[in-house]
Amino acid sequence: MKSDDALERAAAFVAEHGDERARARAEALLGRGDASGVIAALDPDPDDPAQLRAALAVCDDLRALADPRVEAWIGALVRGQSADGGFADGAPLPARLFETGMIAGFVAKTRYARPEVLYAAGDFLASHWDPDLVREGSWNAIAAYAHFFANADHDDADAVLQWCGRELSRGFLTRAFDAVRTARVLCYCDAHGLPGAELGVRELVVALITEQAPDGSFPAWEGEGACDVVTSTLDGIVALRRLA
Repeated sequence: MKSDDALERAAAFVAEHGDERARARAEALLGRGDASGVIAALDPDPDDPAQLRAALAVCDDLRALADPRVEAWIGALVRGQSADGGFADGAPLPARLFETGMIAGFVAKTRYARPEVLYAAGDFLASHWDPDLVREGSWNAIAAYAHFFANADHDDADAVLQWCGRELSRGFLTRAFDAVRTARVLCYCDAHGLPGAELGVRELVVALITEQAPDGSFPAWEGEGACDVVTSTLDGIVALRRLA
């Protein structure tokens, strides 16, 4: 299968160009390495929400959000939740919306989620919801709102996801978002599609394989959701494993 070949070439690129942690992640994502060892090596600073969120993202990619270490990381994040339900208090509103959607989206996918934490986060996101947030092509807004509302119950979920699906699809069709950034959102949502999206998963998988470079890498990404070529290639591996 072409997707199997694409995965092997991506893993070979990470093996050659990634650091030890990246190589271990690639092997674990392909089912050939120790996911628990990858998670043990994360060691995020419990006072750094960005590090904690990144650690949860790795666990999510590895289907390891049930790991017992996740409970402590979520506890540290929840202690930083603001009275208004959002996270990243003191940051500009766009950053708060992104952090809240991403953090609460990960929390919602774990056994350690407390309903009051999710309700408060959902109400914060809903209170600031405006279709223009995603209609203007913000990858961060689409990712954060889709991530949370695809994984947590809320009265506004369907309407928000319709907008996120349409704008994610439009971003991909106009190539404002490449295949990896588009697939990354679907992987956050743990879904092959979103309501309102005119985007087929087979079309996206073909685009992933087409956009892969001869050396097995996927392109680095600048702007919102920015990542280097190794990180983008790891994202490509996740996408192909989930969607192909």
